[in-house]
Amino acid sequence: MLFPLGEGQRRNTESMDVYKITDRRNRFNSSGYNGYIGKLGQGQYSASSRSLDRKYSSSPSINTASYPVRVVPDLDRIYEDYQGCFALEKDIPSVLRSINESNMSAIIRKALNRNNFRIQGWRARKLEGVKGNPVSLGSYRFEGVGVDRNEWLDWSIILKLIQSPSNLGYDNFGEEGDQTHWNYWKRELLLYQSGWLEQLPEGIRAPRCYDAVEMPGNMGGIWLEDVNDSFSGTWPLHRYALAARHLGRLNGIYTSRRELPSFPWLCKQRTRQWLGSISWQDFPWDHPLVWQQTPNPELDSFRSMLQDNERFLAKLDQVPRTICHGDTFPTNFISRHLPRNQEQTVAMNWSQAGIEPLGDDLGQLVYGTYMNLKGYRLRDISETLFTSYVNGLQDSGCRVDTQLVRFGYTASAAFRVGLFKLVQLSEQIKREEDCLPHAINHPLITEPFESVMATEAYRLLDIV
Repeated sequence: MLFPLGEGQRRNTESMDVYKITDRRNRFNSSGYNGYIGKLGQGQYSASSRSLDRKYSSSPSINTASYPVRVVPDLDRIYEDYQGCFALEKDIPSVLRSINESNMSAIIRKALNRNNFRIQGWRARKLEGVKGNPVSLGSYRFEGVGVDRNEWLDWSIILKLIQSPSNLGYDNFGEEGDQTHWNYWKRELLLYQSGWLEQLPEGIRAPRCYDAVEMPGNMGGIWLEDVNDSFSGTWPLHRYALAARHLGRLNGIYTSRRELPSFPWLCKQRTRQWLGSISWQDFPWDHPLVWQQTPNPELDSFRSMLQDNERFLAKLDQVPRTICHGDTFPTNFISRHLPRNQEQTVAMNWSQAGIEPLGDDLGQLVYGTYMNLKGYRLRDISETLFTSYVNGLQDSGCRVDTQLVRFGYTASAAFRVGLFKLVQLSEQIKREEDCLPHAINHPLITEPFESVMATEAYRLLDIV
C-alpha cells in the first residue's frame, strides 16, 4: 500500500484473555471450565486455559482451509484448541468485545450457507500488516469450530475495522466532508454495501462480503471471506503478469462495455490531490540521503517532472477515464486456485477505488513486483506486465492506442511512487539528520523506479 504516511510497523502478538463460554452444555465437560459465567477475563482461569494462552500468543497467523467437514467430532482437539470459549487478545479494540454468540452465529451461518449451524467456540487475533493509514484499525481473523446436526466444521472469517481519521485528530485526511478525497474513510464499506464489487469481470474478484456495517464512534466493520493464497504469498513473474491482465480487464470493460459507476464517494484526481498536499517544492534534493537514493538529483527526470506537473496532468486528462482499484501494491492481491488449473486474482483493500486514467492501476503493481523479484531487471518486468495489461484491456473490448495507455501508466506510476518516496525520505531525514556525515557520497546504484517511469513519460509526452 502506497500512501503519504509514516513507515509501516509490525506488532508482536500478546497474550489473550478468555471471555465467554459459548455452549452451556459443554461447560462442565470442558477441561478448561472453572465455573465462571459470562466474561472470564477479569478472573483467574485454569491451567489448561493458560496453556492455550501460551500456545497462541506465540504462534504465527493461522490460515485455515475452506471449512473441512468432520463427521465425528474430535473432542480432544476442540478442548485443546478452543475449549468452547471466546478468546480475544488483550489489546483488541473495545468495539469487538461486544461480539457475542448470537451476532457471530448469524455471520458464520451466512458464510457457510448453513442455517442450523451452531458455534461451539472461537478465538480472534489481529493479523500482522502495515500500520500507517489512520483509517485502518486493523484486520482480525475469527476462527473456530461448530456443528450442523452431526457434521463438525472448522470455520474462519476476517473482520476489517475502519475509522474516521478525525478520531485521531487528523484534519482534511479523508474524514467527513469531501467524499472524493483519496483517503475517504467510508469508501470501502460503501463499495461493499453497494453490491458493485459482485460484478467484476472474469479473473478478478473481491473477497465475499458477509456484512458491512457502520458502528458508533465514526467506525465501521466489514466481515470478509478468509482466502488462502495458492502460491503461499510468493508469486513468480507469470503470476504477477496474470494479475496485470486481470486489472486490464477491470479497467478496460469500463471504457468499452459498461458505463462508469456514478457513486459520489469514488476517489477522483488523486494525483492532483497528492501534488497539492505534499510539500514537494521544499524537498531537500541536496541532502546526502537523497544522493543515496538518486544518483544525480540535479538532473533527475522525476524532479523535472514535478516542476512540469501541469503539462503531465493536462496530458493525463486526455487519457480515457476508467474505474480503478487504486491501491494495487501486490500485498493487496491473493491468488485463488480454480478448477481447470486456473488462477483467480482476489483483490483486497478497495478503500482508494476511483475514477482515474487507463494505466493508473498498473504502476504500483509493477513497482511491487520489482521490489519482490530481485533477480529481474525493471525494464523486463515493466514490459512483461504492460503487455499482459494491454491484453487484458483487449479481452474487455478496449481498443485504446497502446502508446496513450503507456503514458497513463508511466506518468501515473512516477507521480504515485515518487511522491510517496519523497514523503518517506523527508521523514527519514528528520529522524537522522543529526547522525549523518557531512560528506556527500555518490554510490553506484540503479536508476530509481520513479525516474525510469518519468523518463518514459517524457518521451511520450509530445507524441501521444
